[in-house]
Amino acid sequence: MKRILVSLLSCVAFALAVAPQGPGPAPKPMSGLMPPGAMLYLEAKDFKSLLNDWNNSKAKQLWLKSDNYEVFSRSRLFIKLQQAQGEFAAAAGFPPDMSFLDSVAGGRSALAIYDIGHLHFLYITAMPAAGAMESVLWKARERFGTRQAAGITYFVHTDEANHRVVTFATANDYLFVATREDLLAAALELYSGHTGPSLGREKWFADASQAAAEPGDLRLALDLQALARSPHFRSYWIERNVAELKQYEAEIADLHRSPSEIREDRVLFRMNPPESNSAAPPDENLSEILRFVPDEAGLYRAWENPSAEQVLALLTQKILLPRPGPAPASNLAPSVTLGEGEAGGQGDFETHIDEAPVLGAGGTLQTEALRELFEVSPPTALLHFESTRAAADSVLVGTESAVVLSASKDWDGDAARAAVQSAVAGLWTTSGLGAKWVRHEQGGKIYFELDGLSRLSIATSGHFLIIATRPEPLLEALARASAPAASETGIYAAGFRHAREREQLVKMLRLVETPAAMRLAAFSAPGGHEPLFFSENLASLSRALRQVDSESIVVKDAGGRVDQTVRYKLSP
Repeated sequence: MKRILVSLLSCVAFALAVAPQGPGPAPKPMSGLMPPGAMLYLEAKDFKSLLNDWNNSKAKQLWLKSDNYEVFSRSRLFIKLQQAQGEFAAAAGFPPDMSFLDSVAGGRSALAIYDIGHLHFLYITAMPAAGAMESVLWKARERFGTRQAAGITYFVHTDEANHRVVTFATANDYLFVATREDLLAAALELYSGHTGPSLGREKWFADASQAAAEPGDLRLALDLQALARSPHFRSYWIERNVAELKQYEAEIADLHRSPSEIREDRVLFRMNPPESNSAAPPDENLSEILRFVPDEAGLYRAWENPSAEQVLALLTQKILLPRPGPAPASNLAPSVTLGEGEAGGQGDFETHIDEAPVLGAGGTLQTEALRELFEVSPPTALLHFESTRAAADSVLVGTESAVVLSASKDWDGDAARAAVQSAVAGLWTTSGLGAKWVRHEQGGKIYFELDGLSRLSIATSGHFLIIATRPEPLLEALARASAPAASETGIYAAGFRHAREREQLVKMLRLVETPAAMRLAAFSAPGGHEPLFFSENLASLSRALRQVDSESIVVKDAGGRVDQTVRYKLSP
């Protein structure tokens, strides 16, 4: 859920966009006008339209009023950006606000960032000369000095206090803006036709661009090796997976818009690829198991050829012994609660210190039998799906999960049930006494339910094994056993049905977070309280993105490259 809810805010603008016109002749990429050395390159087919879509969207208004924006506006990253904005304003003589951005937004546009710590950038946009002369920059040119590069006059000003540079130029129907004079001068040289190094000729960029598909409405290119070396990237990258990204040389992501969906095509290129398997036929294991995803499932994830350890870990956390994962590392010292000095209470007299305690939800699973089962029938694909369901009283909200495993041969139902029973035998009973499987049949579907403190359910359907926390998700999966295989092929697929889950998740998280916050006196802070992370902060972001009906991702690995296709389905 975290990975799906925490999205790039730029996607909000495109969620409300009008479908672009039919494709025309592809113009020459602006990367040929950019000097080499950029860490990040962003190119838009029509930046003016994208900006108008964002400014006129309901999503923008909702986000600016949200708890998510209120928390972000007090973050260190936001403060750093404000500081850079103030330095730019001191050098330019005007703030780089939305009115400035609107005045310099043209059609085909590109932005290259050369230093993400100091925000050194070069921006080029295709804009009629008359429009450039109406820009805020041109009107403030009197405070700038003039110089020339390749016979083209450009304007430059350096603030003596912070040494921030702002420089710009117009050439025919192009506007150039930069925060370093050498970047602008080099761009004007390239624009004039002088031969020289450019971003478009850098190996990482040229190879990635050639291998990627046609650019979308917005293209983002990343030099991952350069970014991984940047301390600012390592500090602010929200995914915290810089170590994983070091194996990749570059990434290109293209965004395509339509009235019904946004599609993001990502390609990551490995530094030292293994032997290419791109010529190998696509494996159908993933598409076969995705057929079991119910239409009402809120979240699903599927892996091809999972390891036994991966299967056991998922079964343990989601089905056999549901519990929160390990807490993230904290830099804060633990809090201390000082009481009145009591060492115990009268209820402690009933506690026996000479007997082993009864194992509860924190008991240890015995997974040896399950491990043997997976050695006999190695899983070829793994599917996990879950949904929120309101309790009968309509007050509490819980989750129901199921795991589907496929194998190259039919599963032995008796062996599977015995292995699961062996795993949970010590959690709620002594030596497994009192727990047995009860056979049920519903709509011609046969399944078994564990008669004990836990309502585990299990069923087999040929070479598919289904284990669930309750009968309902299991029966939903069994009902799709004869459905056609999904169209997706790859090594991983996932989806989140945002519209279905949004309100129930917020309700559940509010019930969890609010009592804890009240005990910690988080609601007594002057002027209100810090928005709770899930039920208020992220919930407000979810409300701003409420037009996003669902999100999905499919990942393919061809050895030298990893392709990811992300789809955001939009509600009318």
